[in-house]
Amino acid sequence: MSRRLTTAFVSALTVVIAHVGSAQPSPATTKWVDSVTKLIDAGMSTGQPSGLDQAIALLDRVLTVTPNDAIMLHYKGYALYRKANPMMEDDTKKSEVKALLEAADDALESSAKTLQWPETHALRASVTGQMIAVGNPMSGMILGPRAENHIEKAVELGPNNPRVWMLKGVGNMFKPKMFGGGAHKAEKELLKAIELFANDRAVSPAPKWGHAESYAWLGQAYVAQNKFAEARAAYQKTLEIDPGNGWVTYVLLPALEKKAR
Repeated sequence: MSRRLTTAFVSALTVVIAHVGSAQPSPATTKWVDSVTKLIDAGMSTGQPSGLDQAIALLDRVLTVTPNDAIMLHYKGYALYRKANPMMEDDTKKSEVKALLEAADDALESSAKTLQWPETHALRASVTGQMIAVGNPMSGMILGPRAENHIEKAVELGPNNPRVWMLKGVGNMFKPKMFGGGAHKAEKELLKAIELFANDRAVSPAPKWGHAESYAWLGQAYVAQNKFAEARAAYQKTLEIDPGNGWVTYVLLPALEKKAR
């Protein structure tokens, strides 16, 4: 980092420190969040992990100076969660995924001690659900109820929060029908999320992600029910909102066409 950039970084962090404990986030906090979310969004859209790694590195630099910044802790948990997501299908990376998820949950738990964002609890529910997938077969007995408690708290805090309903729907995609999950239930919750996104006016540093992604998950709920035309339309909506979305373009749409044949 150059001397000029280092000076700017320290100056901005001084502003952040001055606002610690304040009810309102500092302009510097908003600036860091905007930089972090751009990197995360780019990494997610293109499927390249470099943006996520850069976001995590930036968050670590900020948290070195302000380790108890609840907003930055939230975004660190979010970034680690996003990094773990595409690695879930690779059995050779289970230990790495487990470590990322544990670090994500630690950051989100620390954030939730002082910052009651509904998304924080919803993310903890998703992180906990993914821990079940990479853990031993018995882990679900402990982690399943824990994930349910997190999502219930998220709904309590944000009954009209679209990201909460999206993550609730995603969770039910992977929950067996006999335990109250299934694609049909997920479809209803994802449609509710999409309806709520129409009026979502979140302002940075509050979370703003999820609109395009909600259609991608809705498409998968439709595919699971063999509703191929509806799935195709949902994926196209994702691409209307996020034209460069590599997950839909290179993974979900080809999988849909293969199954539809």
